[in-house]
Amino acid sequence: MTISLFPRRCARGFTLAELMVAMAITVILLTLLVSVTAVALDGWRISRNKVRASRQAKATLEQMSRDFEAMVVRTGSNFEWLHTETDPDNPGPENNESPNAARILMFSAATDRYDGDVEGKSDKGGDVTGLSYKLLYKDPITDAYEEKFNVFALYRKLVNPDETYEALLEHDPANPKDLDTKFQPYEANLGDSSNFVCENIFELTVVFTVEYTELVGGKLVTKIERIPVIETGGDDAAETFSFTGNGIKVDDDDGKPFNRGRISSVDLSISVLTDSGIAQLRRGGNFTGSNLERFLEKNSFQYSKTILLPQP
Repeated sequence: MTISLFPRRCARGFTLAELMVAMAITVILLTLLVSVTAVALDGWRISRNKVRASRQAKATLEQMSRDFEAMVVRTGSNFEWLHTETDPDNPGPENNESPNAARILMFSAATDRYDGDVEGKSDKGGDVTGLSYKLLYKDPITDAYEEKFNVFALYRKLVNPDETYEALLEHDPANPKDLDTKFQPYEANLGDSSNFVCENIFELTVVFTVEYTELVGGKLVTKIERIPVIETGGDDAAETFSFTGNGIKVDDDDGKPFNRGRISSVDLSISVLTDSGIAQLRRGGNFTGSNLERFLEKNSFQYSKTILLPQP
């Protein structure tokens, strides 16, 4: 029989204290891993939303810039060539409508007239097109107004030169109709998918810069006036802004000192919502006042562009 001179040690496991320390370390490591992952995902989500919003804003502002840069106005008549107003029917879900949705009616030598076939077979020689811009809250894919799939979307209706001449240009200079009345027949089809420009445009605001001269101390002095067409702009803002062959008219007031001035430029500003912001508006909630400001700060991106306008 073999006798060991060394005592055999009994195998033992981890103590409760060791297990608790190991579990605590594991929990800390997992917490750090989850936190780092969450921060990375948030950063990726913010970057993705910003890139998408910038692309949408770029496409929208470039399209509107081309139209304004080719704007057509004529002096020497009382015919209306440009009409901008704060939309009386602000688009959006109930209680969460867009606070500023400018509606623009104008004439322009748009480069995509005749379906882009300028100087082609369909080009009949006209170069003045009627244009309408408006924000709608609808499904841009199915052309339906079903709340489940509705988004804020900007639409642009282009009326080709031949139809513009027949239906929109004035043929009765003694008693001309305003642009709002003339564009009414096109309102019903404005939301067609063929007129879609961009989605998630929550706000569209317009600010016109007007230059005019005024007699001060026996001398003519050039002055500049900025006129925002914005519903939330306070007392300095206008609800309507129009340009006729006889001058500028703001809120139907003929007594402004700049009525005989010229429009030198226009500032376009848009707010682009994220998809999650659209979803929050659909679900409802109180997005007014300071709540709206916090909501937009977290869920939207703002872009603007200044456009120099051609002079008559």
